[in-house]
Amino acid sequence: MTEAEWIVTNIAWGITLGVILEYFWIWQETLIILSVMLVLDWIFWVVDAYLQGTLESKLMVRGLIKKLTRWCFPFIVIGILRWAWFNSSELIATAMLSILIVAEWYSVIGHIYSINYKQQLPEIDALKMLFEWIAKIFKGKVDDTLKEDKDLDSDKE
Repeated sequence: MTEAEWIVTNIAWGITLGVILEYFWIWQETLIILSVMLVLDWIFWVVDAYLQGTLESKLMVRGLIKKLTRWCFPFIVIGILRWAWFNSSELIATAMLSILIVAEWYSVIGHIYSINYKQQLPEIDALKMLFEWIAKIFKGKVDDTLKEDKDLDSDKE
């Protein structure tokens, strides 16, 4: 690949990524921060497990898969929000990403604490809270849509 082809290819990938991130209301910096926090959390978890003597390859793979699903989660939820024309979708997307970043930050701090003091910080399952919050939002939207459909059907009669 020539230098010119390499430049054009990278510009094309950059534009494609920019369009995807714009569609999903994700700022590049936010995605980078979330990605870095996910990787750091996994690395510190591996170090912590190794020092405790509980490191197993199956757990490492499971942890990596969990991190990948957390990285994909915002894209899936925001895609649903956009498709369903939710009001305040951009605000929900920003809040969701912020919660994920803070949760990963707390987890990294917890692993650093455990590595240094051989004690665990209290666990905060922010992802579970996020799932429950998103489920309430979706359920409310479905209920509203069904009510609107029912009202339209009764108007036809």
